[in-house]
Amino acid sequence: VENMKKMTFKGTLVRYERLNNSYYGNPRYMGVYENENGNYLIGTTASNASCAYSFLNNQDGMKNIEYHETKTGNIVFDYIMEA
Repeated sequence: VENMKKMTFKGTLVRYERLNNSYYGNPRYMGVYENENGNYLIGTTASNASCAYSFLNNQDGMKNIEYHETKTGNIVFDYIMEA
């Protein structure tokens, strides 16, 4: 998608919910991440994104999340990596 601004957030997963699978059967999640300042990032994994497969790995560990905001204001996680 053109002109999609990528943003980053560093935090730990404090809450999640499994969503319906994508049309192709890939997992989707809603997640809440909290950073060390007590700020929260709430969003969902992108449809058919590989990050959904590692979403629950090392749940208590610090993660670097790369995400974008849709035109309607929704947060979509594009990449989730160990911090």
